[in-house]
Amino acid sequence: MVRVKQAVVLCLIVLLAAGCVRTEEFNRQVEKDLPQDIQRVQTALDEYMKHTPVLPIKEAPAGVHLYQKYVVDFSKMQSVIDSPPATSFGKGGHYIYVIVNPGKEPEVRVMDLRLIEKVRDLQSRVDAYRREQADVPKDKKEGPNLYSLDFKALGEEPWTIPSPYSSRMDLPILVDEKGKVYLDYRKDVMQKLEQAEEKPPESKDLRRLLYKDSIFVPVFSPPIRLEDGDPVFRADR
Repeated sequence: MVRVKQAVVLCLIVLLAAGCVRTEEFNRQVEKDLPQDIQRVQTALDEYMKHTPVLPIKEAPAGVHLYQKYVVDFSKMQSVIDSPPATSFGKGGHYIYVIVNPGKEPEVRVMDLRLIEKVRDLQSRVDAYRREQADVPKDKKEGPNLYSLDFKALGEEPWTIPSPYSSRMDLPILVDEKGKVYLDYRKDVMQKLEQAEEKPPESKDLRRLLYKDSIFVPVFSPPIRLEDGDPVFRADR
């Protein structure tokens, strides 16, 4: 009887391991397909916009960050696309499809749901701290009404959030006077500026540089502008 149970357990372990391998292989394939999926949605969006000036987007809640505002509503695009891509959240993927440049030439990009969930988790901890301490866990000033997040005050080790633009870089985490959490993409912007042939005007929002040649949007980023050759946060966000 013991041998039978051991055999059953062994079979279950083998099946689970095989299932995990298949899941990992599927996820890797999905990640590999992401650029093609974005191009497919872009083609569908271009066709959709030939027939109506109204963007196929979901209604955004008040106060949502700019690059989380124009989420693609695939239910409105059924005439131009068979089904949402496997990489999309609605199909079990890790990505939410969004539209940038909505008033000019709409372009499709994505935001990583895993990054969003991590920031939301951190936001809930900051909110709990504010309720208990009647204060914001802020540390060094990083810009107008922006500070580095004081993880020590939260009683936690510093979190790391990888940049979607560089595998070797983590995004510093910020908080404003009201306890709203942001991500700091200034190092990524600086890399783009160093690669640019011409420096953009100081009035330009530099976040566009990040998604111009990338499939990702800079979620939770405050507006960034150029000042004396360096990317800085704008006060009018």
